[in-house]
Amino acid sequence: MALLGNIIWLILGGWVLFILYALGACLFFPIFVPIFRIARFAVWPFGRTTVTSGRIEKYKEITGKVETADYAGSVTTRTSSIINFLWMCTFGWILALTHLLCAVLNLCVIWLIVTIPNIGGHWKMMPVAFRPLNRTIVPQAVADEINNTVAKAKLGI
Repeated sequence: MALLGNIIWLILGGWVLFILYALGACLFFPIFVPIFRIARFAVWPFGRTTVTSGRIEKYKEITGKVETADYAGSVTTRTSSIINFLWMCTFGWILALTHLLCAVLNLCVIWLIVTIPNIGGHWKMMPVAFRPLNRTIVPQAVADEINNTVAKAKLGI
């Protein structure tokens, strides 16, 4: 099902989104690699999702797979926060707005039925487009496990 959704996504404009993300990655060349990973995610978004670094750290704490925090981790977090802010001010809002407009357009042609999964794909891509750093792209099953484990820990289950 994810393969079919990805093929439809690619035909209905996923390639345009890839070009926009790749352009942003080229212009922000110091962070080319993480942005280009997001560009590849923009081409094939179904079957995978993103998980924030904070959620992954909480999951590692809960499962006991975390080492002690070091100074380099906090410096990296602050640096990526600054870069995220710069990204939001330049390409982030443009790409997020593009995803919003594409979702609305897909909603307008909902009678085609094929566009229904694309609406969810665009909603899933909006936060990634706005703040791409400190996110890891993982398979949907892994993201579900991380989110369920963190939610159970919050509830004390």
